[in-house]
Amino acid sequence: MKLESLKLLNFRNYSEMQVDFNPELNIIIGSNGHGKTNILEAIYFMSIGKSFRTSKDKEVINFKSDRGYISIAFGRGAQKGGIEMLIGKKGKAIKMNGISIQKISELFGAFNSVIFSPEDIRMLKDGPAERRKFMDREISQISPRYYHDLSAYNKLLSQRNSCLKNKNVDENLIDIYDIQICQYASRIYMARKRFVESLSEIAKGIHSKIVGKPESFEVEYLSQLKMGDGEPGEDEIASGLTILLKKSRRDDIQRGNTRYGPHKDDIKIVVNSIDVRTYGSQGQQRTASISLKLSELELIKKETGEYPVLLLDDVLSELDEKRQKSLIDSLGGIQTFVTTAEESHIKIFEGYDMSVYRVKEGRIT
Repeated sequence: MKLESLKLLNFRNYSEMQVDFNPELNIIIGSNGHGKTNILEAIYFMSIGKSFRTSKDKEVINFKSDRGYISIAFGRGAQKGGIEMLIGKKGKAIKMNGISIQKISELFGAFNSVIFSPEDIRMLKDGPAERRKFMDREISQISPRYYHDLSAYNKLLSQRNSCLKNKNVDENLIDIYDIQICQYASRIYMARKRFVESLSEIAKGIHSKIVGKPESFEVEYLSQLKMGDGEPGEDEIASGLTILLKKSRRDDIQRGNTRYGPHKDDIKIVVNSIDVRTYGSQGQQRTASISLKLSELELIKKETGEYPVLLLDDVLSELDEKRQKSLIDSLGGIQTFVTTAEESHIKIFEGYDMSVYRVKEGRIT
């Protein structure tokens, strides 16, 4: 996967911008607040149809306009592709290779990218919602069906919670919601479990390589559903959640929300039997974050046959020299975009085929 060019109109602080990229390494330098991250945000937007910085599309539109526009041209193997996106304050329109698409899920898998930012390093310290977002974001890129199931589940969950808050709860309606919720939840559970198991297996080798010695490294999927040994089927998972929802209904009504389901899932990173989030040092947490990101790259390549584009947003300053080297040594064959405010970081990539871009006040040269 190679991003060839990017065009922006009224996106963040860019009134108009068009740029061609190096197929290997692209370093984007500029002072904070001048628009470095906005470029990576626009690139990532074309992978999943939304920002990694905000859930509100209107926030990416230049304040002088009521619409923003992104266009990319990319290569995937021997094939060429293009995506255009017109972003309005109440919705967006997307074209792939000149053809309009109706569902955001149709975008997934066309152009894959992985973002690594300081927020990802902090993900291990934050609450479960950030780690669920991590799972959902990455699984959606390789499974459009997962995005559909997750969207349907979240909609039904919201409707169930609204029903629970009513003064006179319609339990017949709750029964109907529960049947549908459990069907979608079972598929979400299975997709997350497979994703975490694959990620964990890949990350073991990467982590040992980074630290320079064999260490145990595991990513564990934490779910309220305890299915025992073996691989449960969708019906078994749905049945298990149905039982939990029935047991907790009185409590759910009293609380006005749903206690059990995938919206409560989490993941845990364990290094040498230590929970990195709770007991790991800052260095261990950073190494674990790098291992996860590099594992994402390998997992997407395994699923799609090609590496995604890698976006490194101001992470070099967060890493010591050893971890910088470990990260850089893993970039062979992967088109990479690096943002930094420090000119000295160019020296880190000496020997690479690279292009350097400088950003100032919404202009790139």
